[in-house]
Amino acid sequence: MRRYLSVLALVAVLGLVAAACGGDEGGTGATGATATGATGEIQPGGTVELGMLGDVSASFDPQKEYYSVTWSWYRCCLLRTLLSYTGRTTAEGGADLQPDIASALPEISSDGLTYTFTLKSGINYGDPLGDVEVTSGDIVRALERTSDPNASVGGYNFYYNIIDGFAEFGEGKADSIAGLETPDDSTLVVTLTEPAGYLPYLFAMAASAPIPPFNDEPLGVATGHTRDYGRFLVTSGPYQFAGAENLDFSLPPDEQKPVAGYEPGKSIVLVRNPNYDPATDGLRPAYPDGFNITIGGDNNDLYNKVQAGEVDGVVDGIVPPPVLRTYSTDPTLQPRLHINPSDAVRYVSFNLAVPPFDDVHVRKAFNLALDKAGMRTFRGGESVGEIAGHIMVNSLENNLLADYDPYATPNSAGDLTAAQAEMAQSAYDSDGDGVCDAPECSNILAVTDEADPYPDQAALIQQNMEPLGLTFDVKSFERTTMYAKCNEPEAHVAICLAPGWGKDFPDGYTFADPLFGSAAIFPSCCNYQLVGASPELLSKAGYDITDVPSVDDQIAKANAQTGDARFQAWADLDTTLMEQVVPWAPYLFDNNVDVYSERIVNYSFDQFSGLAAWDQLAIAPEAQ
Repeated sequence: MRRYLSVLALVAVLGLVAAACGGDEGGTGATGATATGATGEIQPGGTVELGMLGDVSASFDPQKEYYSVTWSWYRCCLLRTLLSYTGRTTAEGGADLQPDIASALPEISSDGLTYTFTLKSGINYGDPLGDVEVTSGDIVRALERTSDPNASVGGYNFYYNIIDGFAEFGEGKADSIAGLETPDDSTLVVTLTEPAGYLPYLFAMAASAPIPPFNDEPLGVATGHTRDYGRFLVTSGPYQFAGAENLDFSLPPDEQKPVAGYEPGKSIVLVRNPNYDPATDGLRPAYPDGFNITIGGDNNDLYNKVQAGEVDGVVDGIVPPPVLRTYSTDPTLQPRLHINPSDAVRYVSFNLAVPPFDDVHVRKAFNLALDKAGMRTFRGGESVGEIAGHIMVNSLENNLLADYDPYATPNSAGDLTAAQAEMAQSAYDSDGDGVCDAPECSNILAVTDEADPYPDQAALIQQNMEPLGLTFDVKSFERTTMYAKCNEPEAHVAICLAPGWGKDFPDGYTFADPLFGSAAIFPSCCNYQLVGASPELLSKAGYDITDVPSVDDQIAKANAQTGDARFQAWADLDTTLMEQVVPWAPYLFDNNVDVYSERIVNYSFDQFSGLAAWDQLAIAPEAQ
């Protein structure tokens, strides 16, 4: 995916010198100083010390994890897939699929229904199965687990329904997935129910990463670990969890001890996989010897530790504005500041089945009243991204909506007069004075992230909405808990104040189906708005509302398009959502902003995950 955002323009705003951006319009990329030895090459070695505010979302279970942080660790370090990415920016080819376990990109039949992958030889698993080679059957095993709704709860198995027989297997109606064939250990043939040009991208996602066999168990080493497989993960990448060599799959699953290198909520320790052969992998330089990641803490304190050299970086933090200003203006620190478009949007999400947000006029009024510029200021100002006037990032629509914003306000600061005029049309404004006066407008249940800057953003939202008669009961949670509550229909959360969404792969479908398709409602993810929810689902979840808007048909029609017509179809869906459905108040097309300690002397941005490419961080030789 490409987001046509000029970081050079940000440089002018911040007063940065070229060193801060490496002269690269697409972001800082892998520019800057390099850790060199006598040969002038980057010198591998050392352990990178990182902080993480919150844990991964599903304990590293690849069938459940739908979180960019975990995806970044999968791609760089833990799991190889048939296809993958280079861990670089879009300008450097980082959004382009590359062979990984596969020896080449797949062969595609003339009718677009059959994809044939050929696997490389000599790719083995990590401990304790270092003598086991990856085969095509291991990919099938992973997809069978992905099709199981119990094993993939909260994940993205809906993407794979395009494979013939995938859904039927998951529903227990078939003994195998008809569209997956393994003529031999090095060949995988995938047959679809209809053409889908995005199919290769699905084989760069962790849900398709191989699961090694064990005895004759259908799910191999994952057998018996529906809820905790991540702590028993056998890796295929250059790293593994510390203590992986002590995993013992010969014991009954409930007697097996998990890896020591991942303690949920506390720490992650990755070490080199002794069975990994770099000759089979041209995508991951794997410079560090390992990673120590401490989970928890305060955002500001973690960045103070970066400046003090106590940690090298923060995985999931938000650079505080004072720190950003310091790194932006100090020439000695500018090479350690990295700004890259992350192909993501930040937004406020309405639950269309909870009053008063079941009324489109209330949702439109909220959009008009929101001070988007203020929301951005709390994240760090113009450097953190562009104000968003619609839902999908512009690259997925070929910039067709680059200048589109149906709720534009002066200086993006909100327009109370326009918002009240919209609210006056709502059934919840009984006297038409632009103020929501029904009981449902008070103490509305809102959920947000407890980490900075979300409490300040929540306070700003409350300030913006109070003149409209909207008041909120704001509950703050750790990030992954927040997402879980937003995703649970029975929780009746009316509004989620802190979500963000990045592309899964470079196509508009990755915004459309997982965010607004009815199949992405719990237990799948992440249609928090309940767009397309059936009357049966609404009733079961305890809602009085029986009907909500649906865009399923429009998504299906758009997904059938190709070329320029496909871009236009996604743009049309975006305008439908913004003007008719109004499920969100989008406010920011996000940049990823990183700062690192002086020990880190090589950096690359992974366009796939929208975060740093951890395997390409290099530690100064003298600091190793």
